[in-house]
Amino acid sequence: MRFERPGGTLALDPASIIPVLTGAPASIAGGAANRMTPDLDPAPTPDPPPEPSQPHGGGGNWVRPVVLVAACLIIGFVGGWVLRGDDGPATILQPSAPQETGDTGSVTAGATTGAGTVTAPATTAPEEPAAPPDRADISLAVLNGTSRAGYAADVSGQAEGLGYVGVVAGNAPATTVSTVYFRSGQRAAAERVAKDLLVDDVAALPGSGALASAAPAGAEVILVLGTSSG
Repeated sequence: MRFERPGGTLALDPASIIPVLTGAPASIAGGAANRMTPDLDPAPTPDPPPEPSQPHGGGGNWVRPVVLVAACLIIGFVGGWVLRGDDGPATILQPSAPQETGDTGSVTAGATTGAGTVTAPATTAPEEPAAPPDRADISLAVLNGTSRAGYAADVSGQAEGLGYVGVVAGNAPATTVSTVYFRSGQRAAAERVAKDLLVDDVAALPGSGALASAAPAGAEVILVLGTSSG
């Protein structure tokens, strides 16, 4: 025990004071002094800081850089091969703008081949209809299929006025619709006759029957007049 006073500090031992005050033996007084002294727990020792843990799979950190380097090498190789384009069997086709073929001034368009030649797609021009024969070259006959007298003669004269030559007039079995008939291979001539004489119907001449018998043997085109035209 310590007592502060002016001029210094007085230190007293409880073991030496208790026998004096109580008259007890020193051994007992010592035990009492020990009981009077409070037990003090030792200061806690701080736990050591945890050691840093190693990341899982630390040995594989080299994989990503290797993959990136390999990808860059592949891209660079392919890009150089495409840009060079001087060897290899591949040919890149692309549409080209129309180009003039020469002094003719015509323009063709198509695909550009590996040699740089422009080829035009193949086209087939529609066939033009055959030109009708001249009126003077058509052997024409006009047959009256009505009861109107002189009807075939009147139309024959009208046809000759248009340029037909040697038109034959005659009679045919009764009919209601005027029709231009033609023999084999004479359809173009029949269509011209129908257009000139304002007849709508054109048909092939039957091979047999009353109409085939009435048609003149030398006539290639036969106009049969019907009641609807008279």
